[in-house]
Amino acid sequence: MPRLATFLICASVALLVAMGMVMLASTSYWVSGVEQPHFLINRQTGVLIVSLVCCCVLVFLKPDQLRSLAPWVYGFGVVLLALCYAPYVGVKINGASRWLDFPGLPRFQASEIGKITTMVGIAAWYAGRVAELRTFWKGFVIPGAILGLPTMLIFFEKDMDTAMAVGLTGILVLVCIGVKLRYITPVVVAVIAVGYVVIINDDTRRQRIEAWQHLEENLKEYQDINRQQWRSLLGFGNGGVEGRGLGNGIEKHGYLPEAHTDFIFPVIGEELGLWFTLGVVICYIAFGIGGFIIAMNAPDMFMRTMAVGLTMLLLIPAFINIAVTVGLFPNAGLPLPFISYGGTNLMFSLWSVALLIGINRESVKCERLTTPEFMHTPVPMKL
Repeated sequence: MPRLATFLICASVALLVAMGMVMLASTSYWVSGVEQPHFLINRQTGVLIVSLVCCCVLVFLKPDQLRSLAPWVYGFGVVLLALCYAPYVGVKINGASRWLDFPGLPRFQASEIGKITTMVGIAAWYAGRVAELRTFWKGFVIPGAILGLPTMLIFFEKDMDTAMAVGLTGILVLVCIGVKLRYITPVVVAVIAVGYVVIINDDTRRQRIEAWQHLEENLKEYQDINRQQWRSLLGFGNGGVEGRGLGNGIEKHGYLPEAHTDFIFPVIGEELGLWFTLGVVICYIAFGIGGFIIAMNAPDMFMRTMAVGLTMLLLIPAFINIAVTVGLFPNAGLPLPFISYGGTNLMFSLWSVALLIGINRESVKCERLTTPEFMHTPVPMKL
């Protein structure tokens, strides 16, 4: 089973990254404001190479080493998220304070680091308190605070979509490892109620939902708001089952905004057709199966919690993005992991995969150490 998990994860991620590079090459030529047509694909290629080199190191990082550094790793993530509000370092784009710009370093999104460090903090807390897992304070309240602090920092950066993904991931992690549902349910209900109030009082969010509810109505007040999702559906319709052919898509020519980032999935549907979009979904499902196999075979609570958290951190944004592009959810600003353009997202997504594979390697090693020696030694048979 561990070998199957490694195969599923590596194969699915390789196919998704390859698809992302191909589709970025197809869409990046038409991105407005980019003077050099190869600029985006060259930049993404550079990030991919650096990420893979770092992955080769992270794969051999022992979970025990990461656990010993967990308080510092978690604190580092929180500090980076807090620096998004600091002058001269935090960068505000389109009203959202999501970016950090340090001298000598490329600009990056702190929330991508914060997602991983949050899972490290939760996993480390539970690792030493397995007997108190189902208690109220140490099993729910304190780990809930560990999850809530970075989630709220992301939320107030006006990155509500990422905050929702991180919060949902954390809640599912608590459910999967066995925290009592009677503790979790009231909090979930309260968060939904507060989220409803926030959305109702936020003109942009409220208008997005109203436009989504009238997605196929060509009303003037909804034309600009629901343009992305409407053009996305047109892209899927234009492609049909077989697709128009790689590079022959129409929507990327300025009709579909963000065709190389958040709405790259409709471009796949338009140019390559239904079979390739289904293939992308199958790859994410295969990745999820591999991740949960690793979690089920993990020898301790830290590795089990990390495996569940890292898997969900990649699956939830993927399926939210797909649901948005096909019109099932209102518009959200989440990229499609491994496929959408974005150096920070690609780098930390691949790092998450490397940590997963490292957990799997440690699980295999522990299994070999606990298996009696005679089971490893082949016994000759006489015929």
